[in-house]
Amino acid sequence: MGNWKQILTDPVKLQLWIKRNIKELSYWVGFIAFILVVYFALSSKDFSFFLTVSGAVQMFGFLIMSFRVFSTRNVSGLSLHTFICCLISFVARLCSILKYEGYLPYDASGDWFYQVVELISFSLSALMVFFISKKFNSSYNWDLDAIKFYYLVPPALILAVLIHPSLNNYTPADIAWTFALYLESVAMFPQIYLFSKRGGEIESYTSHFVASQGLSRLLAFIFWAFSFHELNDAKAKSLAVAPGHVGYGVLISQIIQMILMADFFYHYVRCLNRGIPMTLPTYNV
Repeated sequence: MGNWKQILTDPVKLQLWIKRNIKELSYWVGFIAFILVVYFALSSKDFSFFLTVSGAVQMFGFLIMSFRVFSTRNVSGLSLHTFICCLISFVARLCSILKYEGYLPYDASGDWFYQVVELISFSLSALMVFFISKKFNSSYNWDLDAIKFYYLVPPALILAVLIHPSLNNYTPADIAWTFALYLESVAMFPQIYLFSKRGGEIESYTSHFVASQGLSRLLAFIFWAFSFHELNDAKAKSLAVAPGHVGYGVLISQIIQMILMADFFYHYVRCLNRGIPMTLPTYNV
């Protein structure tokens, strides 16, 4: 943390750091202001607002990534299969939350705002799939994007059928929500793998996008760490195996994503601390 102390205590270095990162800082300051407005306008200060913030952080990541790709017309360093996994996850979750209320935030943000955030994220993920696969595919690193989405979708679906809660009291909707959660927990794996194969400097918007997805999962994990017991219902009539313990499956899925992203975050924080562009070593994987 030595570099951060030097930056914060040296007005000249602080001014240079702000100038160098003014665009990213303006995005994050605007986003934080937006969340504060939503918190005071729509939230009843309920703990479930963590879910809303988690979804909003995820949406923000997709927004800045879409803007970056559209403005640069370049998708180099991005994994198509990560965005396909995200798109499938949003479709599955929307099938659950648009009609049923079992997995919505308890406060007023669950009345409509949370669903709108998910719809925007779905639209942006679909746009990213279009950008990478069609519009700007000449810059796509197809040879490095080796972890295909169809490697991850079947295991997540099978696991969702076997281990899912029953808050919607409708099995297809419960499975859809759980499938989205499980698939989302490994959706960043193709992107992290592409990073490991490519190595070198990571474009700032791409690193911020991945970091925002990790932060989103961390917020969701904090919520479920205190609320997972509500998913356990030993008397539930469902296809789930051990319905009295399905909450642990939700927790484990969140932990898996954080473990997958641990190395990325180590280098992300290290480079932020040094005030340099994010760089990753190349792994022979």
